[in-house]
Amino acid sequence: MNVKYEILIISNGPGELAAWARPVVARLRTELPEARVTVALVPCPYASGQEAAAVARWPEAPSVWSPRETMRYLLAGRRPAGWEPADRGVVLFLGGDQLFAVLLGTRTRFPVLIYSDGQARWRRLVSQFLASDRNTFLALRGARVKDDQVRLVGNLMVDAVGQAADPVATRRRLGLRPDSAVLGLLPGSKPFKVRWVTPLFLRVAELLQARDPALQIVLHRSPFTPREQLADAVENPAWRLATGGVGGSLVAEDGVDWILTPGGARVRVLSPGLHLEGLAVADVALTVPGTNTAELAILGVPMVVALPLHKPEEIPIDGLAGRIGSVPVVGRALMRMLARRFMARKPLVALPNQRAGRMVTPELVGLFSPEDLAEAVAALVADPLARREVKLALHQVMGSPGAAAAVVDAIRERLRILPSTPQAHSGSP
Repeated sequence: MNVKYEILIISNGPGELAAWARPVVARLRTELPEARVTVALVPCPYASGQEAAAVARWPEAPSVWSPRETMRYLLAGRRPAGWEPADRGVVLFLGGDQLFAVLLGTRTRFPVLIYSDGQARWRRLVSQFLASDRNTFLALRGARVKDDQVRLVGNLMVDAVGQAADPVATRRRLGLRPDSAVLGLLPGSKPFKVRWVTPLFLRVAELLQARDPALQIVLHRSPFTPREQLADAVENPAWRLATGGVGGSLVAEDGVDWILTPGGARVRVLSPGLHLEGLAVADVALTVPGTNTAELAILGVPMVVALPLHKPEEIPIDGLAGRIGSVPVVGRALMRMLARRFMARKPLVALPNQRAGRMVTPELVGLFSPEDLAEAVAALVADPLARREVKLALHQVMGSPGAAAAVVDAIRERLRILPSTPQAHSGSP
């Protein structure tokens, strides 16, 4: 195959792929159809194991390397089967450790672009850092990055969410009543979150539906969560003990999955194909930290963000600290201590709250009961004015679309490709 340009995208977990890589790949397919786009996955403690399969299902059909293939090439120079690099290309970092992108740039001799959260490592080996917002831009400048080495492109998550379908029409299509509130449950995509958080959220659903039987509750199954994994989280009693959650049964009725709990909660499971549409129909969401919080914020959905630390040793931690859990006898106790200290350094866990520098939407972090969580959610459901204020604040925090186009502009410049139409994406704050 005669490939004119090579775009190699380093990425890792579910959030980075969905929120960063996907909109860039879509834009590249439109603007640079002559380029071969490859998503090179790298090892990640938060990975679900479903990343390569999920990327392979994207309609843009990029090539995808497994973490094993990527590491073989980076460390030993063994190319993935059937791959011959083009003469010209770019390495684009969209998640993981920046070192992986630098190593790939060294192997291919392609310029390296880093989409950054403010960290500027390996400055001498990076062609340009791409900042997601003004604060990140200023942080990079403060890290002594040269003026021409940093560029403001915007928040890729806004492009990833795009324009969700009309929530009124979606409610009608899903059979949800227009006159009753909808609560969305998002236990996340990472296996440890799905296992431990789903029973906690189901207990909250029981409490809220007992208080208001008209409340409609839906649970979002991530594209990275197989149905069997959700069934295990619901039906395996081991996962519900730590947080005071409940189990139940996952049943299919007329092609639709439902979770039924012993306390009478009836929760509709939305399939991965309804992800963004499903988010948009919610009046309030209950979610864990992660990309979900950014997607909800972009859609203007008020949320309660919960980070239970009842089992902190189950939270993956990067680097050497993450291996301490395997130490005999004392490993799990040390992990509990390290996890709590690690989280104590992050006073805000929701992405929109972090961007705002204040608690725009409610958070609960630490040790709390299902009753505590249910009260926080019920307060938001019952107060339309509070929801409206949160919605306006979320829209202001998350920014405007256009980041994917700006990233493609940066790639064009490195490849010295003239745009086919005039571009109007700023490289300065």
